[in-house]
Amino acid sequence: MLAPAVDMEPPRLVSSEEEMLRLAPLPHERVVYWGSGSPQAWRILIALHEKQLPHRSICVSFSSGVLKTPYFRALNPRMRIPVLVEPMEMSPPSEDEKLKLTSKVAEAAVGMSRLMTPQHRTIVYESGAILEYLEKKYPERPSMPASPARYAVAQSRLHEANEILSVVGDLVVYLRRFPIDKRNPSIVTAKWASVETELSLWEAYLDGHEFLLDVKVPYLCDFTLFTNIAYAVRCGLQLDGLYPRLAMFYVRLCARPSIEATWPPHWRTTFGSKVLTKT
Repeated sequence: MLAPAVDMEPPRLVSSEEEMLRLAPLPHERVVYWGSGSPQAWRILIALHEKQLPHRSICVSFSSGVLKTPYFRALNPRMRIPVLVEPMEMSPPSEDEKLKLTSKVAEAAVGMSRLMTPQHRTIVYESGAILEYLEKKYPERPSMPASPARYAVAQSRLHEANEILSVVGDLVVYLRRFPIDKRNPSIVTAKWASVETELSLWEAYLDGHEFLLDVKVPYLCDFTLFTNIAYAVRCGLQLDGLYPRLAMFYVRLCARPSIEATWPPHWRTTFGSKVLTKT
């Protein structure tokens, strides 16, 4: 399955702390730190696009070690993306907060001082937390159902969808780590069984539906499912003929503007892996 055909200049990868400091968020800016090909980060970009929230994105290089720098660790001590930095809240802090934050500014680099000024700023990491924050903070363009009962199902599906990434990732890591002649057939069979069981569950969830909950409108749970399925397809997973509902779901969402606009840049210009392609 091919990537959506969108003419878009790929973002420049940020690979040093110096670049991070230079690109640090200005007080009025909303900035998202992400990585090309990360399903967790991709769904944040989709959500921002769906809500039409202006933002600047900073695409980091995974291999550069920039996520381990002091600057990025100040944003997320777990040293991973995505991270959302919101514009400054203009309400004044208390005197104690002023003293603490002013001290931090004095000790920080010039770029960090843009971020850690004596005002309130919201920084959110972990993709699920970011999605929930965006939905609560910006309800004008909802990405979740209004009904509490349907909202509960949507939240369940959103968190369930990460099981796909777990079992697919486990299989991909094993297949990449060991050449064919070094693999344990029983382990491979068991890992494939986990993947197939998980995909079959989602195939059943889509029975009679274009999307997980709504006939015409995808929600955050759909975008989460999509990004995880897209990663599996990128790794060579075949949906056609095996999981027809998932295949149609995937194709349907590939055409959505928010997904076309945020398609992982390096996926447009390189071929995916064949590690999950059965011969």
